[in-house]
Amino acid sequence: MALKKVGREEALRFTRVVESDELRLPGSQIAAGAGGVFVTFGSLAEVEAFLVPTTPEEILASGMQGRLNHLDPPSLAMWVRDMIGDSELADALDEVVASGRAFGLLVPEMKELLAERLAQCEAVLAEE
Repeated sequence: MALKKVGREEALRFTRVVESDELRLPGSQIAAGAGGVFVTFGSLAEVEAFLVPTTPEEILASGMQGRLNHLDPPSLAMWVRDMIGDSELADALDEVVASGRAFGLLVPEMKELLAERLAQCEAVLAEE
């Protein structure tokens, strides 16, 4: 799904980092030998960087060095809508989630949507 181009005001809003007193998006990083670590995100850029497409084969091959980054996809869409204010991106994420596929199969599409929106914002903000 191609996202519509954004204006300057939208780009500023979509690329902001939420304030410390605002809701941050929770996630976890799960390491084979160490268990899980709770993490939070305050921007689309942080979430996009955190999402790493990983196949089951890659996880098995990495053995005790393996890491899996996880967040709740419906919560991501809701956070994007409510905290970032990007309803179009949230709707696109909701469509991906509605497929009912496993998390690992959703990651590439979610990451692609986030990267597309961030690239649009960067292009608009670079025009100054």
